[in-house]
Amino acid sequence: MAEYNNYENTDNHESEDTKDTFELLDRIENLIKDARTVPFSSNIMLNQEEVLMLLGMVKDSLPGELRQSKWLVEQSRELLETAREQADNIIDDAQHEVQQMIDEHEITQQARMYAQDTIDEANATAAEIQDAAIAYTEKRLTALENQITDVLVTIRKHKTDLHNS
Repeated sequence: MAEYNNYENTDNHESEDTKDTFELLDRIENLIKDARTVPFSSNIMLNQEEVLMLLGMVKDSLPGELRQSKWLVEQSRELLETAREQADNIIDDAQHEVQQMIDEHEITQQARMYAQDTIDEANATAAEIQDAAIAYTEKRLTALENQITDVLVTIRKHKTDLHNS
C-alpha cells in the first residue's frame, strides 16, 4: 500500500486529505501484516478498537465530494425512478388516448356504414315503390284503355246500327 503515498493532486488541501487517507490505510495494512496469527489457521488477532478507530479516521479524511457522492447517487436513482414512472405514465396515457381515438374512429366508421346502409335501404325501398307505382299506373292505364276501347267499340256498333236502320 506504500504506492498510495506517491499519489499527487494539484489541490493542496485535497492532496493532504488524500495523503492522510493513504497513510491511515498503510497503518491498517501494517496492523494486519504485524498481527499475531491464531495457531493452526490463517486467521489473525487484531485490536478491534484500534482498527475501528483507524477506519473512522479514514472515513473522516475522505474528501467531502466523496462523502456527498453517496447522496448524489441516491438522488440520481430517485430522479431516474421518478422519470421512469413519469415516462410510463405518459406512455400509458398515450396508449389510452390512441385506443380511445381508435374506438372513436371505429364508432365513426360504424356510424358511416350504418348511415350508408340506411341510405342504400331507402334507395332500394324508393326504387321498389317507384317500380310498384309504375306497374300499378300501367295496369290502371291498360284497364282504362280497355274500357275506352270497349266504349268506343260500343259507340261504333251503335253508330253502325243507327246507320243501318
